[in-house]
This record gives sequence, structure tokens and C-alpha cells, in this order.
Amino acid sequence: MKDPLEDVQLSETRGGSFVVLGVVVALVALLFFVNPWVAAIIVGLIVMVMLHEAGHLIAARKTGMLATEYFLGFGPRLWSFKKGETEYGVKAIPAGGYVRIIGMTNMEEVPPEDERRTYRVSSTGRRLTVVLAGVTVNILLAWLLFTVAIAGRGYWVEGPSTTVRQVVANSAAAAAGVEAGDRFVAVDGQPVDSWDDLKGAIEANGGEETTFVVVRDGERVTLTATPESRGGQGFLGVAPGDEVRDITILGAIPEGFKAIGRVTSGTVSGVARVFSPSGVQEYSKNFTSDAPKEGSPADLNRPTSVVGIVDKGSSLVAGDVWSLLFLLGAVSLALALFNLIPLPPFDGGHAAVVVYEAIASKVKGRTVRADWRKLMPVAAVVLAIFFTFGLSAMLLDLRDIAR
Repeated sequence: MKDPLEDVQLSETRGGSFVVLGVVVALVALLFFVNPWVAAIIVGLIVMVMLHEAGHLIAARKTGMLATEYFLGFGPRLWSFKKGETEYGVKAIPAGGYVRIIGMTNMEEVPPEDERRTYRVSSTGRRLTVVLAGVTVNILLAWLLFTVAIAGRGYWVEGPSTTVRQVVANSAAAAAGVEAGDRFVAVDGQPVDSWDDLKGAIEANGGEETTFVVVRDGERVTLTATPESRGGQGFLGVAPGDEVRDITILGAIPEGFKAIGRVTSGTVSGVARVFSPSGVQEYSKNFTSDAPKEGSPADLNRPTSVVGIVDKGSSLVAGDVWSLLFLLGAVSLALALFNLIPLPPFDGGHAAVVVYEAIASKVKGRTVRADWRKLMPVAAVVLAIFFTFGLSAMLLDLRDIAR
């Protein structure tokens, strides 16, 4: 909960910082004119991160701890002001945000008069409240966004539909002019009422010219495509959307909780799959000559960086504010889930340390505090692993954009 670049000596001038901040603000403003949906996703991601940090800040104040900094970004200060005991501002590297609470570890030196307001001397309950406050904010925000999105657009009936959620780039569907939002109603003159019907018809026509009828903006449109033959089965290149039905705001409330369950299940299983031995081996192929073909399941299911979220998210949103809210809700929930990983430096790691200290103190009959000198190597390894995956995913996303 402090700037990891705090001890790195970087030259900065107030005038230069204002120039950089002005350029950043101008670029974001320009982006709103060029592509407002991309800009909205970027701003939404920033808001998710800073609301997470606001949860820590508010909890620290309520529990009597001293929070000295609340910043967006890391590195040199671009702009800041101080109100009360806390300095607020923006730093040069927009890779997240942080709240600095004094005395988070036994390694930090604190003025004697401030020791009573440090994190490390607070009670177990207060420390858990502070470290889990950000996660709590993100989960509540995810539920709110899911509920509003479902109330506005309708709720998703379990199971895929014949409505297209996404068109794979450079696929037969893309070449034929299929668009996100199209609803397939017939294949070669035969009606299709379900995704299974459509999938079966596509797979049976691999390598053969096929006529598809879709409903687009209330009108029937006829398209001709030749599904690519893969292993004897046709591949058109469309991802199905879920069936949507109208719902009241009261009815959307429990659906918001169900959405949290679905997204949580998908995120946890996805992370477990990626970090499994087979998942790591499959992921590493992205950087070899055996890289998965674009649009294949292995390519579509690989980890996505912030760059990929913005790029693919703008296509998924497709000008629909309800889809934007649902996407941001999923991002907020994913941020909460990753922070719950019980390893430092994540919030879950800090919570695990607090629980360990509480149990050890009760067993030994005296106050026990973890030595962060021994935990720092663990935090460094965890950061290195996630940094490697994050950077490699970003490179793959940039490669996809450049294609």
C-alpha cells in the first residue's frame, strides 16, 4: 500500500510535470471524440482502481490509522494537493493506484508520536477491515453495475443463443459481413431455433458455400459464407450471445448476484487453467512457431491484458451502454478476485498475515507479528510471476491489434 517506485530516484520538475499531465488530459479528451467507447472503458478502469483504493482510505480513517497519500499512478508526481493529513494526486506511470498507510510492516520507520496510528499496532479486526475494504468496494460495485445493466438490457437466459456476440477477425463470418448483434434464423433455407441447430449446420458445411439468413436491425439479411474446414468440421467464426429477456429493476437484483456467481466461477476456473502445468505449456506456445491460430479456442481463451480489455471490450460493447456497464462490472469483480489471492503483496496476502498473527498470538499467549523481511522475497516472486504474465499478455494483445 505504497508507491513501489518511491525509492527510485527520478528527476522531476513542477513545470515538466504539469506539461506531462496536460498532454495526458488532452489525449484522453481527444480519445473521447475519436472513439468514445474506448475512452469510456479506459476511464472506467481508472475509476475501478481508484474506488478500490478509496475503500482502503475510508476504512483507514474510520479505524484511526494515518493515511498520508492517495495517488493515481506511480513514480514522479505530476500534480497533487494536500487536504487534512492526506496528499491527493496523480503520478507519471498510470499502472494503478495506491493509498499509503503508515506502519504497514515492521520494516517501516515511523515517528514515535505516530506509532499509535500505524497499521501494525491496530487490532486484528481493524486491520482486516482496512485490507479487505478495497475488495468489498469492488464486489459491491460489480453487483450494482450488473444489476443496472440487467435491468436496462434484460437478463441473460442460461445457455447460448443464435445471436452473435463476437465475430472472429479474418474468419469466414467476417468475410461474409456477419456483424455482432446479428441473429441467425436460417441456414440453406432450413430454420435454426437454437445455438445447437446453428452449430450443427455450420459444422456439417465445412468447405462448402452456405447461405445464411440473419435478422439485423429488424430486417432479414441474406449472407453467403464458406465455413473453414477444421478437422472435418466447419468453422464460421462467430461467438454466441446469451438469450436476453426483459426484467424489472426488482427482478434484476437477484440476477445481479447470480451474475457475480457466474463471473466468479468463470474467472477462477480460467486462472486455474492458465496457471496449471498444461495451461502454462499451452500459453508458452503463443511465442513459438506453434502459436495457436488466430480465432482458435486456445487463442480466444488466453489471458488478456488491460490493452486487450480495452481493444476487445470496445468491440463487445458496440455502442451499447448496458454492455459497457456489464463489462466494467466484470472488471471490478476480477480486480476483487485477484486481490483476494492469499499471497503478498495482494490484499488477500495481507489478510492471511493478519489471520496468522491472530492465531499464533492466541496459541503462544503473546503478541506475534510477522517479520516482513522474510515475506518480501515471497512478494517479489509473486510480483515477478504476475508481471511476466501481464507483460507477455500485453505484447500478444498489441500484436493482435497490429495484425
